[in-house]
Amino acid sequence: MPDDRDQLPPRPLGYTVTMGDVYGELRQLSGQLSTSITQQEILRTQMQDHETRLRALEAWRYALPVSAISAVAAAIAAIISVFVG
Repeated sequence: MPDDRDQLPPRPLGYTVTMGDVYGELRQLSGQLSTSITQQEILRTQMQDHETRLRALEAWRYALPVSAISAVAAAIAAIISVFVG
């Protein structure tokens, strides 16, 4: 008579996961993680570049009215000095 302790338990899902299967999945996940990290670093670099460009445009935007006012004031002063003499 066979001993019940020597029998394997029934497989509830109908298949067995081996260590080789786990290792293969782990390697696949590791590759996907490496790809994701590389893509994240590329996106971070692009975002920093865009931020730098945006800050430069904002600096010009805020400096332009001040320059325009200074130019108009200089032109008015030049016209006044020509007429006053």
